[in-house]
Amino acid sequence: MDRLAVFSLKNAPDQLVLVLSYPGMDLAGTVVAAPLKDAATFPVAAGLNPPIGIGEAELVLATEQMAAIALGQLGPQVAICIEHESAIANAINRLFFGI
Repeated sequence: MDRLAVFSLKNAPDQLVLVLSYPGMDLAGTVVAAPLKDAATFPVAAGLNPPIGIGEAELVLATEQMAAIALGQLGPQVAICIEHESAIANAINRLFFGI
């Protein structure tokens, strides 16, 4: 699995999630992921919800909604967001450490 890969969900193909777990950490059959939400309708908190563009869609990372997801719930990979690594790391730091 690629770093910071975006997948659709099998049971909700229109919902995209960004896998936050480092590759190889899925030995227990799960990954930690956060949903990507529509930037126009999701209430964005500065520093917590970085913008992530996927194709034409303007999305934000719902960092505060991260959860463990079974690998079997992931649909196809649709993108990689490595170019947003710094903003994603900052959002995780904001969530857990307030910085």
